[in-house]
Amino acid sequence: MKATAITIRRAQEAVGQADRQGMTLVEMLVAVSIFAVIMAVVFTFLVNSRSSYSNMSQRVEYQQSVRAVMNLVSREIRSAGCDPAGVNFNRFPLADDMALQCRMDLDGDGAIEVVEPAEEVVYQYQAALRQLVRNSGFGPQVILRNVTNLTFRYFDVDGNQLGPTPLSAANVALLQYVEIDIQGVSDRNEPVNYQTRVFVRNG
Repeated sequence: MKATAITIRRAQEAVGQADRQGMTLVEMLVAVSIFAVIMAVVFTFLVNSRSSYSNMSQRVEYQQSVRAVMNLVSREIRSAGCDPAGVNFNRFPLADDMALQCRMDLDGDGAIEVVEPAEEVVYQYQAALRQLVRNSGFGPQVILRNVTNLTFRYFDVDGNQLGPTPLSAANVALLQYVEIDIQGVSDRNEPVNYQTRVFVRNG
């Protein structure tokens, strides 16, 4: 009986000693490897998420810039030909594929003045520099960068495209709509395309 009790006690002590030994080197390496794989997956996911968010943010910011420029160009196209004094000037002295000149008499004094708000404005796409500039008489100012393409198209009242460009005075007299097509890229090369057709009010 005593021998059996001693044997049981020794077995229990052996088990206790085995428990106190902890993990073996192989078990530790396996655990560390699994942890490293999990951390690599999580880190990759976080980096990709951050990059995707940054790309989207840049694209939205550039879209807002394009929209603001389009609003400005559209407003001045609609105002072109404003002639309260009845001087009967040419509302679009230049109507080309990549350049457009708008003329208007906003204060009704019968003279086209170089003041702000501008009464004569030239928009020109500089393809080599990938930028759109606006000149209101004080020299060209860049209003949009990273422009990969910009085209002005011109249509009559029936929706027929007018041409060839630059438009002749006869075709300018028929002009009813100006279509603007801008293609650009954000700082992270996210493509942005925007197109609008503007009704020419003063014909």
